[in-house]
Amino acid sequence: MAAKKVLICGDSFASDWSVKNQTSNVGWPNLLQKMYDINNLAQAGCSEYKIYQQLVSTNLSSYDHIIIFHTSPFRIYVKQHPYLSNDVLHHDCDLIYNDIKNHVFPDQDVIVTFFEKYFDLDYAKFVHNLICEKIDTITNGVSCLHLSINFNPEHYVFKNYINVLETFKQYRGDVNHFNNLGNKIIFDKVSAWLNC
Repeated sequence: MAAKKVLICGDSFASDWSVKNQTSNVGWPNLLQKMYDINNLAQAGCSEYKIYQQLVSTNLSSYDHIIIFHTSPFRIYVKQHPYLSNDVLHHDCDLIYNDIKNHVFPDQDVIVTFFEKYFDLDYAKFVHNLICEKIDTITNGVSCLHLSINFNPEHYVFKNYINVLETFKQYRGDVNHFNNLGNKIIFDKVSAWLNC
């Protein structure tokens, strides 16, 4: 019997960190690869818009299941990141305030000023929810699991949804932002859903 075909989309919580990190910690997407036919399109540091683009870039009906790890509503889409565009893991990264604030690069002051003086959090949450609604529409009819580390109580409500915020708080690490136990917990949650 052929392995189930699974599409993974999302941000760094779902991307394949083995392209950069050679540690003993194995990410939950890599654990899934041992059991399923995985196509992982997730990109570290990407915005919700780029997650939407991951989904529309492929034929969703060719998969048995789709797993989407949603990102922060406060990550802003850019065509090219100002200092990570050559990074093997974060080459498709978008902008988020903490990353920009804590790195020195040309135009840093301009972007920090934008975040601190002009960026509107309510608008960002509104747009994020619109994109989530669009994602829900295009994945309708396909078996789809949604995950996030949701700090936002106004987050769009998906049918099959797991908030892994507590796992993230307790088991932070160096691959997919989890340690070995954290990645195993996520793997177990996702596997249980895939095998329902």
